[in-house]
Amino acid sequence: MEELHRLHKGAFEYAIAAGPHKWSRVHCPQKRYRLMTTNVAECINSCLKFARQLPMMTLAEFIRNMLQKWFHDRHAAARSIRHQLTDAAHLVILKRVEKCNYMTVNPVDWNIFSVKLKGNQWTVNLHLKTCTCNKFQMDHFPCSHALAAAKERNLDFTSLCADYYKRETLINAYSVPIMPVGHPSSWVVPSDIASRVVLNPKSKRQSGRPMEGRNASSSERTTTQSCRRCGQSGHNSWRCSNPPMVNEGPSISVPDEYRRKCSICHSIGHNKQRCLEKDSTVE
Repeated sequence: MEELHRLHKGAFEYAIAAGPHKWSRVHCPQKRYRLMTTNVAECINSCLKFARQLPMMTLAEFIRNMLQKWFHDRHAAARSIRHQLTDAAHLVILKRVEKCNYMTVNPVDWNIFSVKLKGNQWTVNLHLKTCTCNKFQMDHFPCSHALAAAKERNLDFTSLCADYYKRETLINAYSVPIMPVGHPSSWVVPSDIASRVVLNPKSKRQSGRPMEGRNASSSERTTTQSCRRCGQSGHNSWRCSNPPMVNEGPSISVPDEYRRKCSICHSIGHNKQRCLEKDSTVE
């Protein structure tokens, strides 16, 4: 916040007026995930890149069929997990357990422990599932200090994790299948819905070809196209009208047997498509 105050005083005052609970994860009264991304929306958009050109009903069926396959595959993958935690959570547990071998655990009572490592000290409460490093209570996932304390008591690591990280939760997330809608002739449509007439929207289509791509954000890197003929940017070699750039480096002589030859006049420097003697040859 001090750095923000130095950069822009107005932004600092606006953030303070809004309240730390709206932009700080530590002061937030609710528990939320530590990353705020749009990966799900970008994943769906990339999968619908070519399906957007389909009619509306075909696009809806494409999305339904895609989600049906996704739910089935993820549900089958979740049921094939052999441990009690998800694969991602299980790998994090294994990495943190390796650090426990270098820690010194001193029990205070049955639930409270003092964990030391390289001059640093943390206090772990297994009953309240807290640690002075704040990772345990913020992520609802045991930190390396909590795992060291649980190892001292021979406790199951899974009991310290929230249900969010468990295998059964992942299975239940994809347990409801997405059923096919069937042919429209088999649909049961209420009379009040079937009697409605839906007209085309009163909108005017913009002139020109519709844009297929998207506008890049300010944080994305933009690549500049360069011509390999003249070396300038903004166009390619197919649309280049500039003279070719001169190579100031040492010239390399290519033997005649490796250069392009015409199959009609056997001259070097062109092919039979551009040969001047092509029309005069007799088949």
